[in-house]
Amino acid sequence: MNPSNAATELDVEVNGITLHYEAWGTFSTPERAVILIHGITSNCKAWAVLGPALAAQGWYAIAVDLRGRGQSAKPAHGYGIPFHANDLLALADALELPRVALVGHSLGALIALWMAALHPDRVSRVAFVDAGGKVPEDALQSVAASVKRIGTAYPSLEAYLDQQRQSPVYQWNDLWEQYYRYDALVHSDGTVTSRMPQHALAEEVGTNATIRTEILPDFVRAPALIVRATVGTIAPDRGFILPREEAERIRDVMKEATLVEIPNTNHYTLILSDEFQRAVSVFLAE
Repeated sequence: MNPSNAATELDVEVNGITLHYEAWGTFSTPERAVILIHGITSNCKAWAVLGPALAAQGWYAIAVDLRGRGQSAKPAHGYGIPFHANDLLALADALELPRVALVGHSLGALIALWMAALHPDRVSRVAFVDAGGKVPEDALQSVAASVKRIGTAYPSLEAYLDQQRQSPVYQWNDLWEQYYRYDALVHSDGTVTSRMPQHALAEEVGTNATIRTEILPDFVRAPALIVRATVGTIAPDRGFILPREEAERIRDVMKEATLVEIPNTNHYTLILSDEFQRAVSVFLAE
């Protein structure tokens, strides 16, 4: 691997907390920076394929552990889309990025949507990955494969990993192995929990349920890419975070948006597919 495409681990102080992030590539100009925003219980390791791919094309790719996740701080309160958007804007300020491209997956797409709608002067281009404005009623059921581990104690690291390996929604590989090892918090008695505390998830869900995210696409003016998985997580035709009708609706209300569907992928496998990497790379290069 080219050394410039290897991940660098960094911390930054914003809004009274520490955010941890990984970066790929070498910073050149603000115009060549992109922030990658993960999903509700995810972490920066979700971008271990896209980050290096973008760095190879000259981008400085920044993958953040949102507050409450990974190695970022886990305050007692302050969770939800507006809090994360504020953190990422403060991160951009700290890195002297007056405008930045965004790629957000799942909850990350809603955070990117908030930023693009409410802070249009700060967002140059934005890719919404498998989430739109309207959150489906079965959203938590659709992502239950990852959500159910939050707050659960496992007797050992191997027991924790075995449980995740058995999930039918993943095509298990080295990336998922590293992703969940990074997520595992090993306690002094040998038991393991996710690094994301239960209080963070509870406030996250409660806060976001009060936000009218469905109206935000009307205010997006930046060039946008909408990427949609075509296989459900509950059944092949059920369990979509971004149903086709919602993907088409937000495409039509945004000023400049393109919709791409990635065949044979679900909400989780989508971000690892070659076609997804190509779609995002082409969009950012335009």
